[in-house]
Amino acid sequence: MTGAQTTGALPDLPLVANPSRLWLLPIAAMALFAGLVALLPSLLLLASLVGLLGMHPSVELTLLALPTLAVAVFFLAVGSVVIGDLRLERPVLTIDEHGVFDRRITDSPIAWTDVVEVAPAPGGGGVLLALRTPRETRLSPYRAGTAGFRQPAAGLANIPVRAMDRPAKLLAETLTALALRHGAVPPAEEPA
Repeated sequence: MTGAQTTGALPDLPLVANPSRLWLLPIAAMALFAGLVALLPSLLLLASLVGLLGMHPSVELTLLALPTLAVAVFFLAVGSVVIGDLRLERPVLTIDEHGVFDRRITDSPIAWTDVVEVAPAPGGGGVLLALRTPRETRLSPYRAGTAGFRQPAAGLANIPVRAMDRPAKLLAETLTALALRHGAVPPAEEPA
């Protein structure tokens, strides 16, 4: 990191970032493997139900298959989201003096003049932008930086900054600084 970036100055713009192949390829492989392994009891149960195995379905197999099916669905969803992120047209995230464009979130850039409030996302995995004009945004609850979040309300964009090929702190600070520079405000403090 350069001295300019540590003293509060903005990095050279446009700042572009993509999902990190270094981290996300192994995560996708592990998630898909775990999903397939967790799917095995359900496949055995199904095969025994249709008579492909020389055994009848048992209560134990049924009790094992149902919870592991939920685990399999979760891991397969994580793997598919990660692979989808890695296959997006590059650059995935572009931050410049005019706005931010994240292909994972929206189909067109978000202008800084459209951002009225900026705040770190819960857990620090992203930056929340409250928009003057509501627009549809996408959010995957299986993506790094947005894991477990529900779809934000119209007019709220959650820009994930984790698991990118640039430091999350640099991306979050740049997003916040540019939004504030163009008139956005930090979230109102809650009275204690």
